[in-house]
Amino acid sequence: MSSVLTNKKYSGYIWHFIFAVPFVGISLLFIEFTKGINWYLISTALRIVFGVAILFVSTKLFEKKTSEIVSFRNTKGALLAGTGFLVYFLYYIILVTSGFGRITGLTVGVFLSKILLQQISTGFYEELNYRFLLLEGMKYSKNNTGIRIVLVLVSSILFGLLHCVTGWNTYTFLQTGAIGFAFAVIFVKSGNILIPMILHFIYDVFAKTAVYIEWNHTAVFDGLSSVFEIMLAVMFVLSCIILIVPERKS
Repeated sequence: MSSVLTNKKYSGYIWHFIFAVPFVGISLLFIEFTKGINWYLISTALRIVFGVAILFVSTKLFEKKTSEIVSFRNTKGALLAGTGFLVYFLYYIILVTSGFGRITGLTVGVFLSKILLQQISTGFYEELNYRFLLLEGMKYSKNNTGIRIVLVLVSSILFGLLHCVTGWNTYTFLQTGAIGFAFAVIFVKSGNILIPMILHFIYDVFAKTAVYIEWNHTAVFDGLSSVFEIMLAVMFVLSCIILIVPERKS
């Protein structure tokens, strides 16, 4: 049993479910009894606790220091590998800016607990569990193009399913899965998990804040909104191309 849990090639998937299943279960339990700021703070604490636990297991499993796992190593490579996501995110920023009217219903408490604390802990936990644990073992297997594509897709599917645990929504599954695919490509191509964490956090801040925005339906905003799915597809295609392009050998 110990060899199954310590095999660098595939045990990351086992550890992923060891952490993901209780995390989802505990979260769903708390959702039933807490709401608002209390839930956002509890959710933040859960993400930090599980993220730290994953980080601890990862240091033992892959024999790396925490500073080696979470670092700014190869930042340039990570940003280049994230071209697909960055193109989509630039579009998203322009979309929000073009239709921004005013923010309503967002209190200071909700902003601090939901927009900042919960989202920074979300990027920390989800990138470690849905990217690092699932994909780090690829380095210890026959890492060819076919394997990369399959494992990144599996990671993306699991990430999409995570966002549908409270109720199936095909659009949510495809959107979060596509974004997860882009983050996975960044990690696989650069070995940098910190950049996906940061990009995840920044995107979530905008996405969660957008819920409180009263939109001005200008011609630009409506035009950009009509191609939202197309831009998600563009991000996915660019990320696919980046994933299959072989690395330049020194």
